[in-house]
Amino acid sequence: MKNFKIWTLCLFSFLFLTVISSCSDDDDEDVEDVIKENKATKEAGELYMYNNKLLPSVKETYSGLQYMIKSKGEGENPALLDSVTLIYTASLMDGTVFESTVKDLLVAHQIEGLKEGLRYMKEGSYFTLYIPYYLGFGTEKKRYIYAEQEVVVSPYSVLVYECYLARVKHND
Repeated sequence: MKNFKIWTLCLFSFLFLTVISSCSDDDDEDVEDVIKENKATKEAGELYMYNNKLLPSVKETYSGLQYMIKSKGEGENPALLDSVTLIYTASLMDGTVFESTVKDLLVAHQIEGLKEGLRYMKEGSYFTLYIPYYLGFGTEKKRYIYAEQEVVVSPYSVLVYECYLARVKHND
């Protein structure tokens, strides 16, 4: 009986290690496939962001987020745990719109680029945010329906948000 338990434990361990190693190999292949398939998008985005930061009206933060102030508000800046009413249009760098709406949002629940950009804005501000892929959707593919058309946001896509911060609500 003791040998059976040892043999069962060894078999279970072997099967467990086989499953774990096959999963990690698949993950590595998936990441490599995503990189290969979207190399052109990534390179175009990097060139776009490089050229964009050369514009005199565009500022760049330590993280790589770029923004242009179209008008400054005079209200308060939102904190990470605040809610905001945001009127925005989100597009790709080629101008393809994938979302345009008015939403009440919790700052902390947004993509990193929007979360950071909102903290530079005061209530009443109108900004354009240029969000590099690593502060946006990263290597995820997203699908949106906009104007009754499907819009695919490819991995490594630069996102451009035209934002008007209509209201800041402090969540105490």
